[in-house]
Amino acid sequence: MSITNGYLTAKEAQEYTGRQFADGSGILDDVVSSCSRMIDRHCGRHFYQAGTVADPVARYFDATTPSLLKLGPFNDLVSVDELVSDDNGDGVYETTWSSTNYQLGPVGAASRAPFAEPFTEIRLLNSYDFEMHVTSGRTGLIAVTGVWGWPDVPVDVKQACRILVAEVAKLQDAPFGVAGNDLTGVMYAPRQMPSAAKRLLAPFVHPGHVGIG
Repeated sequence: MSITNGYLTAKEAQEYTGRQFADGSGILDDVVSSCSRMIDRHCGRHFYQAGTVADPVARYFDATTPSLLKLGPFNDLVSVDELVSDDNGDGVYETTWSSTNYQLGPVGAASRAPFAEPFTEIRLLNSYDFEMHVTSGRTGLIAVTGVWGWPDVPVDVKQACRILVAEVAKLQDAPFGVAGNDLTGVMYAPRQMPSAAKRLLAPFVHPGHVGIG
């Protein structure tokens, strides 16, 4: 197997833990993927990118207020390819919004120090409003097509992933091999986020999300 949207490479994980795994076993790949997803669940967002500029991904929303769309947990935005809306609830997105009529926020997120941040909201300009209620009752009236996630994986997130992977590596030494080993391949991320990892991730928890412990 291979790592899926992981915050470390297998080499980085192996060097940090000092553990050796059978070539081709895929165990360490699974551990990195599992720990990366634990970070996502804790923070209420993913730091890998979904979609590309050449192949963007559409996600669907409803406006928070007439002129403001808050994207919410797990919907951080790197860039927009297209913003369209269904104004009468018939399932056809007939209005295409020009970039001159909306602004991504927070303003300046992509150039913040010490690392670039994603956009978390879209605000309409020039007194325009999104349609919030339609007689058909249809939801998902706004479609945003773009690149989702973070511009880059913050170094603190990578370090938190190292800590989690190291915790999992210790499970190889569990009595009777109950937690699994490099032969069985049964290894899982810990149920609780280690305190050191929590401290590293605290600034990255989405304000609209209640993470795992």
